[in-house]
Amino acid sequence: MAKIKIVSDSISDISPELAKKYNIEVLALNIFFGDDHFKHGVDISASEVYGMMESGIYDWPRTSQPSAKEFMEVYQKIFDEGYDAIISIHVTQKMSGTTNSAMLAKNQFKDKDITIIDSNTATLPLGLLAIEAAKLVKTTKSKKEILKKLEDLASKSHIWGVIDTLENLHKGGRIGRAKKILGTLLNKKPLVQVEDGLVDSFGSVKGHEEGFSKFIGTMPKIFEQLETDTIWLGYADKIEYVEKALDQIKEMPNAPKNIELVEIGPAVGVHVGPGVMLIGWIGDWDTNWVTGK
Repeated sequence: MAKIKIVSDSISDISPELAKKYNIEVLALNIFFGDDHFKHGVDISASEVYGMMESGIYDWPRTSQPSAKEFMEVYQKIFDEGYDAIISIHVTQKMSGTTNSAMLAKNQFKDKDITIIDSNTATLPLGLLAIEAAKLVKTTKSKKEILKKLEDLASKSHIWGVIDTLENLHKGGRIGRAKKILGTLLNKKPLVQVEDGLVDSFGSVKGHEEGFSKFIGTMPKIFEQLETDTIWLGYADKIEYVEKALDQIKEMPNAPKNIELVEIGPAVGVHVGPGVMLIGWIGDWDTNWVTGK
């Protein structure tokens, strides 16, 4: 049986502990505050990024993908360690150039077995997909079987949630000033998902309580359709909303075995803001479970 290594990027929000547990190599995202350069998860944490943002001292952060050279160095190290093949699973190309960097690196290893997968998603479901890939490496005999199963799981990888404020979306250039002002005046909280590789708003709620109620209300339906035994609840800096959600979710009769609280990284977190509540899972999904349409 071939010795296969799973590679992903830090937009997956896989913690160092989980990366070690499942033997996943995670390439770090670049973060820039003005001329200051950091590597996410290496010399700066997500919490530190959010703290710098809130201080008001620093310019709005910029992010960029790992370079092709960094991928080449990681791939070479993996092959030097005796691996026969690499499955490299990354954030959707519609949000980042990470997959392109991986492809450029792959092209320098003409005689090596490297498969690049565009997950068509980001953050929580990307991390869950990479972990499922690592599990499959331990239990599945062939790379062909692994890739076939990953294709199915990728199509069922989902994320949705409630954004607490439009402020960060406005600062990041994701919405115009008029929409920001109107949304703030009406106390509107957008409902968001990643659909076909893009962040999509499929509705809004008026106030945090309605948003929290809808968030909790979808859980039984999500749990009924799970393909795995794990969900991740995501937050950016402020953990109290998902802690409150966890207290209610874990008591549900069909709750999954593993429910993790995950701080989402700055590539997504800088846009959705500190009060976001997100859930990532692998299974079925219908926005009608939230909107009731």
